[in-house]
Amino acid sequence: MAITTHADYRAAVERAAAISDAAERSDEARERDRLVFEIRQWDEAHKGENANGPEEDQSLLRPDDLPFSGLPGNLGKLHQD
Repeated sequence: MAITTHADYRAAVERAAAISDAAERSDEARERDRLVFEIRQWDEAHKGENANGPEEDQSLLRPDDLPFSGLPGNLGKLHQD
């Protein structure tokens, strides 16, 4: 399986997780190892400019944009204890 889209990536991760406890030297273990290799290659190729941290937030949920998105500005400060 060659990972070429985000849907392929998601499917590979889900399949790898599903067979994560496969017995060593089994067909499923070989498939898991191949999937992990493909996933790591995708991650390396798509890590972006900020490889040591999360990608820059491009959503409307940034603190300076909250008033424009209709959400209260203190949304991130609310705690449920």
